[in-house]
Amino acid sequence: MNRLPPEILLAILEYTVASLYSNKNRLLALRTTCKLFDEVLKPYALRTLQLEFTRLDKVERALKPPDDDALRRVGHMCRALYLDMMVVRDEGEIGYLDQMFRPVRTMDSFVADLRNRYCMSESSFTEIDYRRRVGTMLEHTPKVSAVKLTLPLQLVSSGQYGAATLILGNSFEALAQRPEGSETLRTLVLENLSDGSVLQLWNNPQDVKNIIDVFQDLRHLFLSMRRHEEDPGHNINFHKRLWEMICKAKRLESLCLVDLDADEKPPRKIITSSQLERPLEEWQFLCVPMMRSPSRSVLPNLAFLELRQVEVMGNGLVSTLKSFRHSLRELHLDHVYLKTVYSVDSPQDVNNTLWIGLPNVPPPRNHQWVATCLRQIGMRLRVCEAAYLGYDQFVMDEEPANDANYDLADPCGLARTLEERFVEVATGVEQPRGADGSPVAYWTDTGADTESETDEDGESEAPAPGSHGPAEAGSASAWQRSIDGQFPNCNPFTLNMLHVFAESAYNGITILNRRALWDEYEDDYDEFLELYDPIPIPTFPDRYTEEDLQDDLDYGDGYGYGYGFDEFF
Repeated sequence: MNRLPPEILLAILEYTVASLYSNKNRLLALRTTCKLFDEVLKPYALRTLQLEFTRLDKVERALKPPDDDALRRVGHMCRALYLDMMVVRDEGEIGYLDQMFRPVRTMDSFVADLRNRYCMSESSFTEIDYRRRVGTMLEHTPKVSAVKLTLPLQLVSSGQYGAATLILGNSFEALAQRPEGSETLRTLVLENLSDGSVLQLWNNPQDVKNIIDVFQDLRHLFLSMRRHEEDPGHNINFHKRLWEMICKAKRLESLCLVDLDADEKPPRKIITSSQLERPLEEWQFLCVPMMRSPSRSVLPNLAFLELRQVEVMGNGLVSTLKSFRHSLRELHLDHVYLKTVYSVDSPQDVNNTLWIGLPNVPPPRNHQWVATCLRQIGMRLRVCEAAYLGYDQFVMDEEPANDANYDLADPCGLARTLEERFVEVATGVEQPRGADGSPVAYWTDTGADTESETDEDGESEAPAPGSHGPAEAGSASAWQRSIDGQFPNCNPFTLNMLHVFAESAYNGITILNRRALWDEYEDDYDEFLELYDPIPIPTFPDRYTEEDLQDDLDYGDGYGYGYGFDEFF
């Protein structure tokens, strides 16, 4: 080993790090090879510090206390924190399950385990325990500039979100009160952000101050959102407060918004809902919050915007893009559905909201044709990327009759996809001639062709490069997968436990449904059992084994730390 030139050895170790991208445990094990391996690999292996449920649960902490001395020795190497609280349950959610499963006595232990072990309480961990633990981590990791916080994911919407709000508020407080001399926070990923948590925190002046302190130097922000209230007033208030919060990041350069409430769409271009399925107000409620009042001073440095798995209104999308038209250089749309209202009594309004528009005609007044609007408002995009665009159609009539084709057909007869044509029209690419040889052009409402328009400052922009295939992760969404840019963030333990929760709840619901059918078989219990086998109820382990956690990282080198350096257990 000593005979190899240092540059060759470093190249070998760097290649080793790259090859172990999805297996951080093996990289940690290589540190025990020799002192040189340890010194070279430590900055990679210890770049992200993780805190998750088993590091807070009192049962596990009693068996394996955190090693604060190890944190002091290696904390200066950490550049990112991954706080995974998704497995934590909310008391309101447990109360809902308790009420629902009261007739099924076999579910009692399941509900009790959720309440005693996975809710924030004296028997598990408290708000104070969480705040102290995060504060200790930040005290010894002054170079951390990126944080990913995964908030509790409720299995049922109980209308309460106390646990998520407490965790979010205490996280903001801990980040706002970092020791003097710490790196400023540049990257923030918030997953499972609920509308109720945002509104509750915004009603507390101290929480607002903490948010401002945390957001003031952000460069990259990723938000995945969930909404639990359907009241129109609540929804409007959430829209306002969400954008107020985002706009506190005056230096923001990249933003990614993901709507976790949007239904996962089948591979169809037009998805239809009707009044028979849900009221119009509830359908509109699923629209992702957009900025409604464009302002030139809003987020002046925002160059990258990604919308993923969202439903949008045409006017809201155009208004938001208009707000960022002076700075935005990259637009990424992935699984975005444009909401339209269709009525057979008003067929003339079928094309009032379109992704591209109709060729060789200007859009009528009050129509939103997104691609042509992007040209008209003077967007100067260098990259425009679209994948899986479609329409979310609401049919006003009692008998849905979906005969609207919108702009799905290629007028040039080349069978180009909606995404391909959207990118071309939005970026001003000259269109081929039609099948009959006639010219094809897309106009703004002023009647001008969309090609090579001049912005309001008098500068002409060349057409932007575009992509119409499956969207590649960009500057904002990449942080969701890897908060340090080195290793992907993944916690199979959390996913496995959520699967156990969901499977148990599903089995309980199945038992309730079968009991409702018992009256049909009350004279023949054997026949009932033959048709409906008893359902086992999964139980939780008394403690987590090493095989479950895969997290015994103490290799005798003094760096095994009880908060968990590994992101893959």
